[in-house]
Amino acid sequence: MMGDSSRSYVRVERPDPIVRADSVANVAFERRDVESMARFLVDFGLIAHETRDGIRYFRGYADQPYCVAISPSNVDRLERIAFEARSSSDLDRLATATGAQLEPAQGPGGGTRVRLTDPDGLCVDLIHGAQRAATLPTRREPIPFNTPGNKRRVNETVRPPLEPSPVFRLGHVVLQRPDFDRSIQWYMHHFGLIPTDVFALPDGRPNLAFMRLDRGSEPADHHTLALLGGPATNLLHVSFETFDIDSLGQGQQFLRAAGWRHHWGIGRHKYGSQLFDYWKDPAGDEWEHYADGDVMNVDYSTGYHPLDRGGLWTWGDDLPDALRPKFSLRLLWSMLALGRQGKIDMSRMAGVKKALSVPPRRWLK
Repeated sequence: MMGDSSRSYVRVERPDPIVRADSVANVAFERRDVESMARFLVDFGLIAHETRDGIRYFRGYADQPYCVAISPSNVDRLERIAFEARSSSDLDRLATATGAQLEPAQGPGGGTRVRLTDPDGLCVDLIHGAQRAATLPTRREPIPFNTPGNKRRVNETVRPPLEPSPVFRLGHVVLQRPDFDRSIQWYMHHFGLIPTDVFALPDGRPNLAFMRLDRGSEPADHHTLALLGGPATNLLHVSFETFDIDSLGQGQQFLRAAGWRHHWGIGRHKYGSQLFDYWKDPAGDEWEHYADGDVMNVDYSTGYHPLDRGGLWTWGDDLPDALRPKFSLRLLWSMLALGRQGKIDMSRMAGVKKALSVPPRRWLK
């Protein structure tokens, strides 16, 4: 066990998985204002790909057929996330275990899917057989970096153009769930996710988990899905990989020039090590660019740590208020109702509020 050994933690027990997802493929949103959302996604660095049956698809520079789908609706919400299977037999196994059906996958690339619904009503697909897309041209080599003892860049300047951050792929999704234990067990059981770093309340109970894909000896991102126990069912953010800190920085300048709302960054996360920059889309959801993230294989042990704000970033500004769980009077009444139904643990929510309210650095106000 990695992490703070001076505290006692309740360990996350991993169930036997039905399948082991191999990658995260795409996310789908419903939007009331599709036009403004499309403008944001292009300025964010995605490529408008095609429209089918009123659904707009956006791809990145890598070979995924698409990363984001947007459909018109009278609500703004995350509709679906999709994982990719390594083989068609994984789809058969998941369908047999759950009673779900094999059906054609929608959107560019095609393929076959099994569609499930997580305990909080979110559609989660496992897909296989989608046709890969041709990669798009963009910078794929790092700019030589001069250090005090190694001047690799001679007679060359660094003047990156003002343009959107090139988005290569969907990296991870972060969800807030009232019943943390139920949610983490569901995702581990159905898709084989491994907790990489787990964060606990003062009483030792886990309440935040960064989870990676189980790709055996092959590396996987530090996290593909993260779950936070919180007072309501929410999307916290979706995250997309760009190239490096210059891509991150110039993309930030481009989004600022376009008038979009900046949220948090640039900084570096502590767990996962990503350089990050967060933005708000027109509906208020959070979108992250990241670069230089950690990767681990199956040999990396789960780390356990106390839940606090300071553990979420190494340098940069403090965690914004909007990224901390909100406890309004209206929400409190809703939580009390859920508590009476046994669907939420009020002592857990009190621990979350306390943990994320403590200032993380003495020099920050």
